Amino acid sequence: MGAESWKLRSKLQWNNDGGSGYRTLSLLFEETMPCSIIDIGAKVNYNEEGAGLYRTLEAGFLSSAFLPFSPTQFSDHNFRLGVDFSWGVNSIDFSRLVFSDQLDPKYGNIKPTSFITPNQGKSSWYFNPGFGISLRSLWNKKSAKAIMTNFGLAMYRFYSLEDGEINQSVSILGLKNSNPYRFSGFAESEFVVSYFNKKFISFRPSVLYQRQGNINYMEAGIRGGYSKTGGIGIYYHTAPGNSIGQTPWMTISTDFMIPVNKGRKLEMSFAYSENLGGLQNFVGPQFEIGISYHLSRSSICNIMGMKDDVPYSNEYKCPIMAITPGKRKMYENIWYKD
Repeated sequence: MGAESWKLRSKLQWNNDGGSGYRTLSLLFEETMPCSIIDIGAKVNYNEEGAGLYRTLEAGFLSSAFLPFSPTQFSDHNFRLGVDFSWGVNSIDFSRLVFSDQLDPKYGNIKPTSFITPNQGKSSWYFNPGFGISLRSLWNKKSAKAIMTNFGLAMYRFYSLEDGEINQSVSILGLKNSNPYRFSGFAESEFVVSYFNKKFISFRPSVLYQRQGNINYMEAGIRGGYSKTGGIGIYYHTAPGNSIGQTPWMTISTDFMIPVNKGRKLEMSFAYSENLGGLQNFVGPQFEIGISYHLSRSSICNIMGMKDDVPYSNEYKCPIMAITPGKRKMYENIWYKD
């Protein structure tokens, strides 16, 4: 989606119960450097929920390296290895909560509490490392109806730190409880069903699976798109293997690209989610809005004094600092160059 991207996402849920609801805000910076085989990024995630304003703040740096190969003249493949070095902290405003020793059976909440807030209501900074691999392929690349496939696996908290100010315990009370690792796997494919006047209609089915501790999650859906202008998707979410019961939900999303000026694109996305059964969601649906800003130039390559233009062409070859030139990063050409 260009060389440099800034993405902002905001999610609201459980907002009509008279309480604080759940609020999530995410900021992501990514740069696919044309002058290097390395891609870099940074992220900040903030979550707030409940009457005590339970807050989670995570921040970290991202990086990936890719190994392109072309076994035949009709296909290209990118094998990527990525790492995520993230740290986080949790906090609760205990002054907003009511404890049992404050309650009088007749007059209600009138007594002071003997509860002493530990560590000013904050956990230690915890380490949240992650790594992942993916294989993205372009098949029948010389055809206007080429097919893309993408497969990936990732794991978080694969390394445990138990002691010190920076560890992997997320407990605000200072408990040394373990935070189980999270495993993710996904697969997607995009194929063109109609091509006309240098425009096309495509469909992208996808499936995502995650597991953390004893919690399973699966998402499956499909997105229909018109060139790189916009698209509409529908997705089904469930918890496979849950012996207690299912609480599935559905998401309908839309995204569209807005030309700003030469070398810049603005992307907007909206999503609406609603519960379908099981544990009914009586506190309202979920709403999500996303804003992405893409640039066709690389600021970091420019700072390094190297060529920073995204070298779009039919073969999307990319000059790099390594000995072998012409590495391919498979840019998604949102700039509509032929």
